[in-house]
Amino acid sequence: MVEEFTSEIFSSNKWVILKEIAENPQSPSDLALKTNTSLSNITQQLKLLEAYKVVRKEKSEEKNAGKPRTIYYLNEELVYATVLMEGKAERKVFHIDNNNNMFFNVLFSMSPEDLMFMLKFIFKYEEVLKKCKSIGFLKSTKDSIELFLITDQLEDIRSKFSNIFIDDHHGKIKKIINWSHNEFEINDGLNHKDRYFMDMIRNVQVIHDPNSILAHVKEVRENLK
Repeated sequence: MVEEFTSEIFSSNKWVILKEIAENPQSPSDLALKTNTSLSNITQQLKLLEAYKVVRKEKSEEKNAGKPRTIYYLNEELVYATVLMEGKAERKVFHIDNNNNMFFNVLFSMSPEDLMFMLKFIFKYEEVLKKCKSIGFLKSTKDSIELFLITDQLEDIRSKFSNIFIDDHHGKIKKIINWSHNEFEINDGLNHKDRYFMDMIRNVQVIHDPNSILAHVKEVRENLK
């Protein structure tokens, strides 16, 4: 049903609401406060978004006395793409799933130049995907791309994939630097507030995280502020 009103869903008012909900599920009153909008307007916008199945509402499970709060969540994850080029003008909705999630994470986390190097790395070294629980993007320079890997097969990953050189179709070469750790090392580092892990987890952007391990680690890191 999203396809039926893609132009309206991304209007300024609804987009602000969706961005807030994407960051953190919230109640209508929370959204009204954060967006500096009246509660009646927020409620009207949420009803429309819910009717098109973009968001859903649930009653909070808080045990405080009083009426349970209604919390709004994203109902599904999607990408709305617009193409405008010679011979083609098209809009399309992609519903994000396990098959395309990593591609869109790479697309929106990296520069167009880094995108090509990263995709080539992923396709050429599929073994990394199979042996890693999570992959995150740390940073990029003109000569390198740094990734963060969570894996139980540390010895194998470190010996084979710590530094990989990838060339593009113009002959330019970038080094893919992979910082690999297992969950014990990461959790131990965070428990001790080790600066290396604190900084790395704070800065990493999720690329591949099918079981939300990296997302959970980032949440733990946020709570250690």
